[in-house]
Amino acid sequence: MLGLHPGAPPEAIENALVRLKKQLDARHLEAHAEVVTASPGVLYVVVDVADNSIEQAPTRRLREPRHVEVRTEKPFLLLIDLHARLDEVRNQGRPLTEGLKDGYMYYSDEPANQIVADILKYAPVMRDELIAVTESDPNPARRCQAIELLGWSGSIDNTALRLMPALDDMDPFVRAETARYLFPRLGLLSPSFPFQDLAQAFGRQITRPSHQDRSKGLYCLLSLCIQHPDLIQSVRGDDEKRLHELMDTSSLPSIKTPAEKLLALFIEDANKKPALPWMR
Repeated sequence: MLGLHPGAPPEAIENALVRLKKQLDARHLEAHAEVVTASPGVLYVVVDVADNSIEQAPTRRLREPRHVEVRTEKPFLLLIDLHARLDEVRNQGRPLTEGLKDGYMYYSDEPANQIVADILKYAPVMRDELIAVTESDPNPARRCQAIELLGWSGSIDNTALRLMPALDDMDPFVRAETARYLFPRLGLLSPSFPFQDLAQAFGRQITRPSHQDRSKGLYCLLSLCIQHPDLIQSVRGDDEKRLHELMDTSSLPSIKTPAEKLLALFIEDANKKPALPWMR
């Protein structure tokens, strides 16, 4: 249906995805398609067609569906400027790195960091408004923007707790943006955070028909289990079968690598368990 051949240029891939969507829509099939970079110069087209005969992971409803008004649109406009700057640097072939400092994302590009400094003038005081956008605004792109802006709002524990329901959002890009917020901050959450609930949410994510969901859910689960070994047993009970399925059916390193590492953690944890007296 895609009509692609190995080595097809990016333009042909994009056109093929458009054709595929039209064909699936004509058959009234719900599907999610994306292009995934497996390694430099190697692309895969990943297509998930939802099987309505199989019970799907639950999705949340918007709390109060409406366009959520905020005191100013300035941080959303600054985020557009930030993306434009980062794209400019990448298109020039210049190295660009990012990393957390005090829980905030910064870049190796100083003009980008100047935009971040401007975002920091708004995001912390608008945190509740941004969370309201993630909970109720019907525009998924706007929900994604609000989640990204929350990365500069501070109060990581409370923000992460209130964002957790977005891992069950109806839109795959919103779920992916939520995982992007959580993943680099997992080590900054307090010991009292409900990690078990978070692990279960990531477990639901790896069952969804979207490569982004599977990959991000797997890496987040892996990070959680490494940082909190007490979760390994429950994660194994909930997700081991699905991990074996992903190992057997996926060709992508972004799926196989974290799944393999998680399964290895399960074996290592089981081997650490003290033997019962009758087994010694």
